[in-house]
Amino acid sequence: MADVDIVISGGGAIGTAMALVCERLRYRWLLLDQPVKQHSIGRLGFDLRTLALSPQSIAWLDGLHDNENFPRQRVDRMHIWEQLGTSSIDFLREEVGSDSLAWIAEHSKVVTTLQKQCETHVGSIEAEAIKKIDSAQRYLTLTNDKTVSCKLLLIAEGANSATRRLAGTRWVSQNLGQRAIVTVIETEHTHNNTAWQRFGSGILAFLPLTSPRTYAVVWSVSNRMFEELKSFDDNQFKERMTLASDRICGAVIDVDQRLSFPLNHGLAHTFLPKPWIFILGDAAHTIHPLAGQGMNLGIEDVRGLESVLRACTNTQTISPSQLHTLAQRRRAKAIIMQQLMSLFDSTWRWKNPLSHWFRNFGVRIFSRAPAIKRQIIREAMGFGPMTKVN
Repeated sequence: MADVDIVISGGGAIGTAMALVCERLRYRWLLLDQPVKQHSIGRLGFDLRTLALSPQSIAWLDGLHDNENFPRQRVDRMHIWEQLGTSSIDFLREEVGSDSLAWIAEHSKVVTTLQKQCETHVGSIEAEAIKKIDSAQRYLTLTNDKTVSCKLLLIAEGANSATRRLAGTRWVSQNLGQRAIVTVIETEHTHNNTAWQRFGSGILAFLPLTSPRTYAVVWSVSNRMFEELKSFDDNQFKERMTLASDRICGAVIDVDQRLSFPLNHGLAHTFLPKPWIFILGDAAHTIHPLAGQGMNLGIEDVRGLESVLRACTNTQTISPSQLHTLAQRRRAKAIIMQQLMSLFDSTWRWKNPLSHWFRNFGVRIFSRAPAIKRQIIREAMGFGPMTKVN
């Protein structure tokens, strides 16, 4: 097999986005894309898996492809409150002069849009995986026994990456003792471009979809509560969700099938196991979904690599020192995000009355500090200093 500059292992959203970056920068690339499972389209017609994308991520993704943009729903407002709480927080796009706070998109629509663009370069895609890495010669043996040499291997296979293990990178996983239930619902009231998140019996998020009374739901609950909810039929589940949301959208009138997955914080021991191997996306880091930043972190990884690769286009090699610096910076950002999510999660789970009082007092102070609030919004939108990729 002919040599290439860059091999990307993993054909999901992050891997395909990386392939399009390589094409744009005129690198010779090969995308290894294993056949994926059927997308989880539910009875209500929406993918049960959704993504919360920052305006920065949306703008960058739209610049990657020439076809029509994937469907997405704009979020203008986010309202956060807690069970038994006396205070709440509203984030509004007007507070930062933006046309949106975030965008909600179906996972399958994002991946399909990027894959279609990649498929115009069919000679650069192999439906194979890597079964052996020869670090000395910098070549890979694929599952069809073909070999390919490259200057850079990018691993974007997701949290259960086999190639990450082949590269000798240890995966450190922290079990959070929770599961996330994801589904799609229809409600009595229209969403008016608002996302809702309530802390109490778990963390319940309603994320608006393109139909006016339809939401994607992410409900993060303790393992014990999950066992209880798992036994509910649809009517019982609708009633429980209506109560858990304080009827803020009226009654839940329809619910799609439910999926669930355990919640973990995962982190690769290094993002650069060899000077020519870089790990990114969920293969490098996973975080609690309470702030919806997982996909945005992965896109930041790709944008960081784009910056490094652009700087190397006029040289014969891809700079190991720049990759090392980027790997350290991206791992530090992942650790910070994991720690922040753990802090938010544990703080909102304080149960005693004094803790409730302190938390509500803090929420009131935060809501009355527009400069701090504005900066938090800008970070979540992808425009703050923490989200800089170069």
